[in-house]
Amino acid sequence: MIEGKILTKLKENFYRRIDKNDELQFLDSSTLNHALCLEIAEGTFHNKPISYEDLCYKIPRKIGSRSTILNSLNNAVSKQYFIKETVDYDKRIKIYKLSSNFQSVMIDWINELKKVTSEKDN
Repeated sequence: MIEGKILTKLKENFYRRIDKNDELQFLDSSTLNHALCLEIAEGTFHNKPISYEDLCYKIPRKIGSRSTILNSLNNAVSKQYFIKETVDYDKRIKIYKLSSNFQSVMIDWINELKKVTSEKDN
């Protein structure tokens, strides 16, 4: 059954990524980090970096509190996975986008998901 093959491949890829200390390991390390990466990647690829306040609004409280979100953001910024900037019109507003390396990693990850989920039953 094709679903079994897809699940096996997704599982193998997930376990392979966990052993690394890189952007994909960060993405897979927690539900909150996964949500942050998806939200920030979406903003980055739409050329609309997302603010801390918008992240706190979009990410359900069950996934992470404001302080937990901020801690994860700071961790990713310190590892140079995310870029943190201040907007010109209001220095209090902090926006986030993926680093150029993380953008490449996300494109590869998306292509890997597309490849695995489009495989035909042989």
